[in-house]
Amino acid sequence: MKESENKGVSIHMGFPNPAADRTLLPLDLHKLLIKNTSATFFMRLEGNEWEERGMFDGDILIIDRALDPRKTDLVIATKDDAFLITAMHKLPKESTFWGVVTTTIHQVRS
Repeated sequence: MKESENKGVSIHMGFPNPAADRTLLPLDLHKLLIKNTSATFFMRLEGNEWEERGMFDGDILIIDRALDPRKTDLVIATKDDAFLITAMHKLPKESTFWGVVTTTIHQVRS
């Protein structure tokens, strides 16, 4: 990785040095994952249709309704009063775009 590509990145690995403990800032997942607070929603994924994209039953999706969808985005749409997840370029004609999936949270241990 080039030096310029590493600007502003903090990597935490291994057992921390007690002397350096005060220099690390805590990670704030809200700041890292949410850009538009008032337009962001969380949904839990049901089913295993999206395993090839690394998304599994029970995963949490973060959806931003303020974003304009790109052709390659994964989006949430509504159809017949139900939510569905689809690729934007495959959005069914009878459905309505609802928001862009920005993040998937996959819990490996409960």
